[in-house]
Amino acid sequence: MIRTTRPPIRIGIVGLGRAGLEMHCPELAQIPELFKIIAVCDPVKERRDLALESLPDARAYRRYEDLLADPDVELVDLATRSDEHAAHVLQALKTRKWVHVERPFCCDYDQAMVLRAAAIKAGNRLLVRHNYRYEPAFLQVKEVIDSGVLGEIYDIKIRRGAYERRDDWQTVKRCGGGTALTWGPAFLDQALDLLHAPPVKVWSDFKRVASVGDAEDFMRVILRNMAGLTVDLEISGGRITPVPQFIVTGTKGEFTLFPGAAEGTLRHLDRKQKLPRRRSSVRTPPLGSFGTPETLRWVETQIPVAPKADCGMTLIWDHVFNAIRENKPFPIPLDQAIETMRILTLIKKESAFA
Repeated sequence: MIRTTRPPIRIGIVGLGRAGLEMHCPELAQIPELFKIIAVCDPVKERRDLALESLPDARAYRRYEDLLADPDVELVDLATRSDEHAAHVLQALKTRKWVHVERPFCCDYDQAMVLRAAAIKAGNRLLVRHNYRYEPAFLQVKEVIDSGVLGEIYDIKIRRGAYERRDDWQTVKRCGGGTALTWGPAFLDQALDLLHAPPVKVWSDFKRVASVGDAEDFMRVILRNMAGLTVDLEISGGRITPVPQFIVTGTKGEFTLFPGAAEGTLRHLDRKQKLPRRRSSVRTPPLGSFGTPETLRWVETQIPVAPKADCGMTLIWDHVFNAIRENKPFPIPLDQAIETMRILTLIKKESAFA
C-alpha cells in the first residue's frame, strides 16, 4: 500500500460494462487516497445511472468527447470495447491527458505502432493494463524458478480456460472479439516474461470450439527462445476437465500449480544425494533396463501461493499512481505491450480467423 501526501488522481471511467463498472470502479473505491472517480461515460443511460448510485458526486457523460473536454479529468481509464480502444486512446492522447487502457490496447501491430508514436508525442502518457503480471500464482511460479531448485528450466506450460458457450460481443470478430484479443494479451504477456528472451520460433493454432460467434475461442501458442526454452500457452473456451494452470519443468525438478489452488506441488531431486558421474555406452544393456540401474531420491513438498513480492491483480493501480504523481517508470513498458501485439498479429494472420 502506498502512503502519500500527494492529492488523489482525478479519474474518468469510460465504458461501464464488465471491466469499467464491475472491476475498475470497485478496485478504485478501495484506494480513495490514490484515486477519485470524478466522471463516468457510457452511451447507455441505465449504465450511467447505475454507476451514479455508488458515485453520486461524479459527472456522467453520454459522449466520450464531453468527458475529454472536462478540464478536471487527469486520467482517462478506457474500458470500452476492444475495437474502440485505438481510436479512444488517440483521442485522449491528443488532449495530453494520461491514459490507462484495458487489454487489448489495440487490435493489431499497425495500430500499436500508431499509438506508440502518439504516446511519445504526448509525453509517454499511455499505460497498458497488463495486471496479470501481478497475479499471485504467476509470481509464485517466478520465485520457484528463480530459486534454482528445478535446475535449468527447459519447458513451461500455461493453461487457462473453461467450457463456455459464450454469445457476447467478445465472440464476434468485427468487435475485436476472440480469444487472441480477449485473453491473449494477458497470458501471452506472462509467457514472454517467462521466456526471458525474444522468441526465435513460434507455432500457433486457433479453433472455435464452444462459443457461438465467428471468432476463435481456442488458442495455442508455443514459443522457443535461442537457449532452447519453450513456453507452451493454451487458452481454451472448450476446456472440460481442469488441468494445471502452470507446469514448470527443469533438469532437476518440476513445479505444478492448479487454478485457484492455495498450494503448488514441487518435486525435485534430493540436493543431498550425490549422483555418480555417468558415461554413455554402446554396450548391450542388462535385460529389463535402459542402462545401468540407479535409485534417485525425490523430494516432494507443497508450496503455498504466497509470493514474497508484492502481488495482487489490483497492484497495477499503485504503479499507475506512481507513474503520474511520483514520475516513476511504469513497470510495464509500452514496447513490451507492443511486442505482445506484434506476435498476436503475426500468428493470427496465419489462421482462419484473421
